[in-house]
Amino acid sequence: MNSNAFTRLVDYPTALRLVLACAAGSARPMTRVPLAQATGRVAAADILATTCRPPADISAMDGYAFAHDAMAAHAPLPVAGRTVAGDRPEPLAPGHARAILTGARIPAGADCVMAAERMAVVGHAVAPATPLAARGANIRRQGEEFATGTRLVARGQVLDWRHVALLAAQGLRDVPVTRRPRVSVLSNGAELAAGAASACPDSNAPMLASMLGAIGARVSTHAAPTDDVAAQAAHLRAAIGGADMVVTTGGISVGGTDHMLDILRDMGADVVFRGVAIRPGRPLTVLELGGRTIFCLPGNPGAAAICALMFVRPYLRAVMGADTPQPAIPATAGFTADAPAGVTQFIPVTLHHGPDGACCRRVPTVGASDIIAFSRADALLAVTAENPIRAGQVVWGMPLS
Repeated sequence: MNSNAFTRLVDYPTALRLVLACAAGSARPMTRVPLAQATGRVAAADILATTCRPPADISAMDGYAFAHDAMAAHAPLPVAGRTVAGDRPEPLAPGHARAILTGARIPAGADCVMAAERMAVVGHAVAPATPLAARGANIRRQGEEFATGTRLVARGQVLDWRHVALLAAQGLRDVPVTRRPRVSVLSNGAELAAGAASACPDSNAPMLASMLGAIGARVSTHAAPTDDVAAQAAHLRAAIGGADMVVTTGGISVGGTDHMLDILRDMGADVVFRGVAIRPGRPLTVLELGGRTIFCLPGNPGAAAICALMFVRPYLRAVMGADTPQPAIPATAGFTADAPAGVTQFIPVTLHHGPDGACCRRVPTVGASDIIAFSRADALLAVTAENPIRAGQVVWGMPLS
């Protein structure tokens, strides 16, 4: 029997659990990046507020600040000066009002603000032109948004423009994030050689570099355009150097030119699992070598894409410390599908949004080599014999982007 044959396939949930266990054992070095460059990065530590917000009682609008009781009893009140954002105002003189702009601190002695358009100006005095606002109206209170010490960003949060705005308001100029993993992608096969009789362009390396780079990895691409064992081993050693993890495509099944598993075993790699009960993507093999996780993906681009989406992408998110899984998308199935016993089948679907919510439709595909199906799809559905898809039921799709 071929020692590389797929004799003990693991199921999809087990394979994913093993992949995430590998990620849990990986180091997560921290670095700091300028705040404006933090989008898409993962916070490496909790970030706490150093000041409350607002830092003082401030006006919620342009208008006039005054003591409510004084205005109720003695309107109109003479206007004494103006306070703008950034001022540290003197206390309000008793029996007076003060012009104030949005965001300016409320002067001591004032407990009400009314908008300028709701006030009547009488010479150098003002009085309400509409009913007098309630005491405390139009004042944003110190700390009402959050107090000093509030956790603004949790460790593991994937940062975006909202967090950038929040941290910039605290005066932060940089932020602690996990270092971007260095990923080497190696495509294998003599068919990739420019002079091959039936040369094929390499679509796998650009595809994987784009997919993994989009979630924060630093990706370098390599090619082993040969079926020679020694040459492939040399290319693999070059790809491993300086990488935190390696992704190979091709050469991992049981054909006469599939050498990756033997090469890696000869290098001392330990097999985490050999083959997964999924369709497409069964040859997926994961190994560990020198503290690095190595994903050996099938060469067919459709199968390689599914293996990367369902295993490599979650692994990378976990390595970077992202604390939440990518959310699945609910939709009503517009078709029926079954899967063979013991197999998880991944089906590409489109999502269509209507008045009753999202509906998904199956994207036609010719199998593991199909790549145009992904350009037409929005998500993947997992189907098993125990959990078939029936038209009209709510299903959950894994987004492709």
